[in-house]
Amino acid sequence: MKPSRLPLAASLLALAGFAAGCGQAPGARTEVAPALPLPAKVDAAGYSLRPAEKAGIQAFLARNRNLRVAADADRRVPEDGGEVGNLYGIYHPYFVRGDLNDDGLLDFVLAFVRRDSDRDTPWFTVVVFTGREKPGGLEFSSQSFLERDISLADGDIAIDRDAILITPDLASETTRRYRWDPARRSYVFVREGEEEPEPPPLAQT
Repeated sequence: MKPSRLPLAASLLALAGFAAGCGQAPGARTEVAPALPLPAKVDAAGYSLRPAEKAGIQAFLARNRNLRVAADADRRVPEDGGEVGNLYGIYHPYFVRGDLNDDGLLDFVLAFVRRDSDRDTPWFTVVVFTGREKPGGLEFSSQSFLERDISLADGDIAIDRDAILITPDLASETTRRYRWDPARRSYVFVREGEEEPEPPPLAQT
């Protein structure tokens, strides 16, 4: 008569259970690092973005997960009921396009909102996306932070020729102006009454 293998199998199972339980107290839970929030969907802001613009914004959000794209709804309705959109039709207070560094290529400026900011007092960050020619078309791979954590719920961003205007409150005349400085290869703050950066001299051949 062959000996039964059940006692041996039961012993092996018990031993395996003991080994698995070693090093962990009964009832203890394994700590799992919380996953980072996914970037906000770019399309949710309601802008008519081109594929290259959308790709540039998505790449930016992947590196700055504490931000989301600012939408028209983030702007407070003026108490007097006056709206800029009534004058210009299509109006996005936090998104503008233009050639900002005089290289003949389209750039754009976009505001973002900190995810942890209060709905009544959102904190904005203004970023410039510079267009560059790449094989296959235009690419927006360079981003410059103009201002971070500012109040912009009562204001907007705009472009005056090749200057970027940040107006925290449209009811006020206070506007901050930035212009591309080719010598510094960056955007510089232009004070009121201050001479703007001179364009580089033309090359002599």
